[in-house]
Amino acid sequence: MGCVGDDFEKQNLIQLAESAGLDVKYQTHPKLTTGRCAVLINSRDQVRTMVASLGASEAFTADFLDERENWGVIEQAQILCSEGFFLVSCREAFMRVCEHAFKMGKIFSMTLSAKFICDDPIGVRLLSALPYADVVFGYEDEAKVLAKTQLHVQSSSLHAVLEAIRDTPKWNRNRPRVIVVTKIPERTTVATVDGIKEYRWKKPSKIVDTHGCGDALAGGMRTC
Repeated sequence: MGCVGDDFEKQNLIQLAESAGLDVKYQTHPKLTTGRCAVLINSRDQVRTMVASLGASEAFTADFLDERENWGVIEQAQILCSEGFFLVSCREAFMRVCEHAFKMGKIFSMTLSAKFICDDPIGVRLLSALPYADVVFGYEDEAKVLAKTQLHVQSSSLHAVLEAIRDTPKWNRNRPRVIVVTKIPERTTVATVDGIKEYRWKKPSKIVDTHGCGDALAGGMRTC
Protein backbone atom coordinates (compact mmCIF):
# COMPACT_ATOMS: atom_id res chain seq x y z
CA MET A 1 0.00 0.00 0.00
CA GLY A 2 1.06 3.53 -0.66
CA CYS A 3 0.04 6.83 -2.20
CA VAL A 4 0.59 7.70 -5.86
CA GLY A 5 -0.42 10.39 -8.31
CA ASP A 6 -2.95 9.98 -11.10
CA ASP A 7 -0.32 9.75 -13.83
CA PHE A 8 1.73 7.50 -16.10
CA GLU A 9 4.10 6.51 -13.30
CA LYS A 10 1.16 5.14 -11.32
CA GLN A 11 0.15 2.88 -14.19
CA ASN A 12 3.75 1.85 -14.70
CA LEU A 13 4.12 0.93 -11.04
CA ILE A 14 0.93 -1.12 -11.10
CA GLN A 15 2.03 -2.97 -14.22
CA LEU A 16 5.50 -3.74 -12.88
CA ALA A 17 4.21 -4.79 -9.46
CA GLU A 18 1.47 -7.03 -10.80
CA SER A 19 3.86 -8.64 -13.28
CA ALA A 20 6.00 -9.58 -10.26
CA GLY A 21 2.98 -11.18 -8.58
CA LEU A 22 2.15 -8.38 -6.15
CA ASP A 23 -1.35 -7.29 -5.18
CA VAL A 24 -1.07 -3.52 -4.89
CA LYS A 25 -3.50 -1.14 -3.20
CA TYR A 26 -2.65 2.45 -4.07
CA GLN A 27 -4.29 5.55 -2.69
CA THR A 28 -4.42 8.09 -5.54
CA HIS A 29 -3.77 11.76 -4.86
CA PRO A 30 -5.59 14.09 -7.29
CA LYS A 31 -2.87 16.75 -7.47
CA LEU A 32 0.53 15.39 -6.44
CA THR A 33 2.66 13.29 -8.77
CA THR A 34 3.88 9.76 -8.12
CA GLY A 35 7.19 9.75 -6.26
CA ARG A 36 10.38 9.22 -8.23
CA CYS A 37 13.93 8.23 -7.39
CA ALA A 38 16.96 8.55 -9.66
CA VAL A 39 19.91 6.24 -8.95
CA LEU A 40 23.47 6.76 -10.20
CA ILE A 41 25.91 3.87 -9.71
CA ASN A 42 29.69 4.03 -10.00
CA SER A 43 30.53 0.82 -11.86
CA ARG A 44 34.08 0.74 -10.49
CA ASP A 45 33.33 0.50 -6.78
CA GLN A 46 29.50 0.24 -6.86
CA VAL A 47 28.98 3.42 -4.84
CA ARG A 48 25.53 4.84 -5.49
CA THR A 49 23.90 8.24 -5.28
CA MET A 50 20.15 8.70 -5.06
CA VAL A 51 17.97 11.76 -5.61
CA ALA A 52 14.30 11.47 -4.67
CA SER A 53 11.19 13.47 -5.44
CA LEU A 54 8.73 12.13 -2.87
CA GLY A 55 5.58 13.61 -4.36
CA ALA A 56 2.40 11.76 -3.42
CA SER A 57 4.23 9.17 -1.34
CA GLU A 58 4.15 11.61 1.58
CA ALA A 59 0.38 12.10 1.34
CA PHE A 60 -0.90 8.67 2.42
CA THR A 61 -3.78 8.96 4.91
CA ALA A 62 -5.01 6.48 7.50
CA ASP A 63 -8.60 6.59 6.25
CA PHE A 64 -7.44 4.55 3.25
CA LEU A 65 -7.23 1.64 5.69
CA ASP A 66 -10.90 2.10 6.58
CA GLU A 67 -12.00 1.01 3.13
CA ARG A 68 -13.32 -2.52 3.44
CA GLU A 69 -11.24 -3.97 0.62
CA ASN A 70 -8.01 -2.49 1.96
CA TRP A 71 -8.42 -3.48 5.60
CA GLY A 72 -9.57 -6.89 4.40
CA VAL A 73 -6.13 -7.44 2.88
CA ILE A 74 -4.51 -6.63 6.23
CA GLU A 75 -6.89 -8.92 8.08
CA GLN A 76 -6.10 -11.82 5.75
CA ALA A 77 -2.34 -11.37 5.94
CA GLN A 78 -0.34 -13.43 8.43
CA ILE A 79 2.85 -11.44 7.92
CA LEU A 80 2.81 -7.64 7.80
CA CYS A 81 5.67 -5.33 6.87
CA SER A 82 5.95 -1.55 6.76
CA GLU A 83 8.70 0.83 5.79
CA GLY A 84 9.93 3.18 8.46
CA PHE A 85 9.09 6.02 6.07
CA PHE A 86 5.45 5.63 7.10
CA LEU A 87 6.40 6.94 10.56
CA VAL A 88 6.91 10.29 8.80
CA SER A 89 4.19 10.28 6.14
CA CYS A 90 1.41 8.60 8.15
CA ARG A 91 2.34 7.44 11.62
CA GLU A 92 -1.32 6.69 12.43
CA ALA A 93 -1.54 4.08 9.67
CA PHE A 94 1.78 2.54 10.71
CA MET A 95 0.70 2.15 14.33
CA ARG A 96 -2.72 0.76 13.42
CA VAL A 97 -1.11 -1.99 11.38
CA CYS A 98 1.49 -2.96 13.98
CA GLU A 99 -1.11 -2.90 16.78
CA HIS A 100 -3.34 -5.17 14.69
CA ALA A 101 -0.43 -7.55 14.17
CA PHE A 102 0.29 -7.69 17.90
CA LYS A 103 -3.36 -8.17 18.85
CA MET A 104 -3.87 -10.98 16.33
CA GLY A 105 -0.53 -12.70 16.97
CA LYS A 106 0.79 -11.99 13.48
CA ILE A 107 4.40 -11.41 12.47
CA PHE A 108 5.21 -7.72 12.07
CA SER A 109 8.31 -6.60 10.20
CA MET A 110 9.63 -3.11 9.62
CA THR A 111 12.46 -1.43 7.76
CA LEU A 112 14.63 1.33 9.18
CA SER A 113 14.42 2.99 5.74
CA ALA A 114 16.96 5.81 6.18
CA LYS A 115 19.38 7.30 8.68
CA PHE A 116 17.20 10.36 9.23
CA ILE A 117 14.35 8.07 10.29
CA CYS A 118 16.60 6.61 13.00
CA ASP A 119 18.03 9.95 14.11
CA ASP A 120 16.46 12.77 16.14
CA PRO A 121 13.81 14.05 16.04
CA ILE A 122 12.02 11.25 14.13
CA GLY A 123 13.90 8.43 15.84
CA VAL A 124 11.65 8.64 18.89
CA ARG A 125 8.75 7.57 16.69
CA LEU A 126 10.69 4.58 15.48
CA LEU A 127 11.60 3.71 19.05
CA SER A 128 7.91 3.73 20.04
CA ALA A 129 7.14 1.29 17.22
CA LEU A 130 10.08 -1.04 17.88
CA PRO A 131 8.34 -3.07 20.64
CA TYR A 132 5.92 -4.35 17.99
CA ALA A 133 8.64 -5.44 15.57
CA ASP A 134 9.38 -9.14 15.24
CA VAL A 135 11.82 -8.58 12.38
CA VAL A 136 13.81 -5.41 11.64
CA PHE A 137 15.55 -4.81 8.30
CA GLY A 138 18.02 -2.08 7.48
CA TYR A 139 21.50 -1.03 6.47
CA GLU A 140 24.37 -1.12 8.94
CA ASP A 141 24.68 2.68 8.97
CA GLU A 142 20.98 3.04 9.83
CA ALA A 143 21.27 0.52 12.66
CA LYS A 144 24.27 2.36 14.10
CA VAL A 145 22.43 5.69 14.09
CA LEU A 146 19.43 4.10 15.82
CA ALA A 147 21.61 2.48 18.47
CA LYS A 148 23.60 5.65 19.16
CA THR A 149 20.82 8.25 19.22
CA GLN A 150 17.86 6.28 20.58
CA LEU A 151 19.37 3.41 22.57
CA HIS A 152 22.46 5.36 23.72
CA VAL A 153 24.90 2.63 22.71
CA GLN A 154 28.42 4.02 22.97
CA SER A 155 30.17 1.24 21.06
CA SER A 156 30.47 1.39 17.27
CA SER A 157 30.84 -2.40 17.10
CA LEU A 158 28.25 -3.87 14.74
CA HIS A 159 27.63 -6.79 17.10
CA ALA A 160 27.00 -4.44 20.03
CA VAL A 161 24.62 -2.39 17.89
CA LEU A 162 22.64 -5.41 16.71
CA GLU A 163 22.46 -6.91 20.18
CA ALA A 164 21.07 -3.63 21.55
CA ILE A 165 18.33 -3.45 18.92
CA ARG A 166 17.56 -7.15 19.25
CA ASP A 167 17.23 -6.92 23.03
CA THR A 168 15.10 -3.76 23.12
CA PRO A 169 11.82 -4.47 25.03
CA LYS A 170 9.22 -6.28 22.97
CA TRP A 171 5.46 -6.71 23.51
CA ASN A 172 5.32 -10.30 22.26
CA ARG A 173 7.99 -12.00 24.33
CA ASN A 174 7.16 -15.42 22.89
CA ARG A 175 8.64 -14.44 19.53
CA PRO A 176 12.28 -13.29 19.83
CA ARG A 177 13.23 -10.42 17.56
CA VAL A 178 15.38 -10.94 14.46
CA ILE A 179 17.58 -8.17 13.04
CA VAL A 180 18.80 -8.28 9.42
CA VAL A 181 21.23 -5.62 8.19
CA THR A 182 23.23 -5.28 5.00
CA LYS A 183 26.34 -3.46 3.90
CA ILE A 184 26.66 -2.92 0.16
CA PRO A 185 28.47 -4.68 -1.49
CA GLU A 186 29.92 -6.86 1.24
CA ARG A 187 27.60 -8.75 3.55
CA THR A 188 24.33 -9.45 5.29
CA THR A 189 24.42 -9.84 9.08
CA VAL A 190 21.63 -11.51 11.04
CA ALA A 191 21.10 -11.25 14.80
CA THR A 192 18.82 -13.75 16.52
CA VAL A 193 18.38 -15.05 20.04
CA ASP A 194 20.94 -17.72 19.14
CA GLY A 195 23.65 -15.23 18.21
CA ILE A 196 24.94 -13.20 15.28
CA LYS A 197 25.93 -14.62 11.89
CA GLU A 198 27.51 -12.91 8.91
CA TYR A 199 26.93 -13.92 5.30
CA ARG A 200 29.40 -12.65 2.71
CA TRP A 201 28.11 -11.69 -0.71
CA LYS A 202 29.27 -13.11 -4.00
CA LYS A 203 30.41 -10.46 -6.45
CA PRO A 204 27.56 -9.80 -8.90
CA SER A 205 28.35 -10.37 -12.57
CA LYS A 206 26.25 -7.36 -13.55
CA ILE A 207 24.74 -4.41 -11.70
CA VAL A 208 21.11 -3.88 -12.67
CA ASP A 209 19.71 -1.50 -10.04
CA THR A 210 20.32 -1.16 -6.31
CA HIS A 211 17.27 1.01 -5.63
CA GLY A 212 14.75 -1.00 -3.63
CA CYS A 213 17.12 -3.91 -3.06
CA GLY A 214 16.68 -3.65 0.71
CA ASP A 215 12.91 -3.83 0.36
CA ALA A 216 13.32 -6.75 -2.05
CA LEU A 217 15.44 -8.55 0.56
CA ALA A 218 12.79 -7.94 3.21
CA GLY A 219 10.04 -9.18 0.93
CA GLY A 220 12.00 -12.23 -0.13
CA MET A 221 12.80 -13.27 3.44
CA ARG A 222 9.19 -12.81 4.52
CA THR A 223 8.04 -15.25 1.84
CA CYS A 224 10.53 -17.97 2.75
